[in-house]
Amino acid sequence: MNTIGSLAKTSNIVRGLAPSLALAACVALSGCGSGDGYYHHGGTSGRSFSLPTCPSAKTPVRVVGIETDAQLTTEAGKGAGVLLEYMNGGHWHIATVCDTSVSGYRCDFDVTAQAIGGKVSNLLSEELESDDVATSYCSDTALLGVTTGADFDGIWFDTVPGATVRVTAALGQTIYDNIFFWVSEGVVHEDANANPIELTPTAL
Repeated sequence: MNTIGSLAKTSNIVRGLAPSLALAACVALSGCGSGDGYYHHGGTSGRSFSLPTCPSAKTPVRVVGIETDAQLTTEAGKGAGVLLEYMNGGHWHIATVCDTSVSGYRCDFDVTAQAIGGKVSNLLSEELESDDVATSYCSDTALLGVTTGADFDGIWFDTVPGATVRVTAALGQTIYDNIFFWVSEGVVHEDANANPIELTPTAL
């Protein structure tokens, strides 16, 4: 496990966070896939998305490596960000966390994950509430739309093993460059300086 020492972004302002975070960001799955490989949690009628639900990948973006089977840990409610993980065999995990326990605010996240030149499948929701959405509107992109409080919200999906995935995230309908957290070469990174970013696994 790789512990995240600080998370700072929020939906309205930027706040610091005390270090020493310990709870696992990877928690039990709460949904199961439908027959078409896509999982739909709740409806979209009450939620508007701030990102294109079927993005294009025509514009070059920063590409980073993501360490295979490296898991992130942090404490729910103490900071805000988007946690990115890749597991051997083409299994991706994206989770959101907010600083609700510190600020009293909840965070609205919209996240898309696009498999470059491929498809996503086997979508599973994680800890979602009734107004949250984990879904796909096109074959190459998984979408997560959630309001996160003092808990974790997330999505699992599969790609071809080793596929590059482009992730875009909005927090409070705003694009922040350093909203992402991932592990590369044994180090937790929050220095993307880009949004979206593309992540390429270090091993299949």
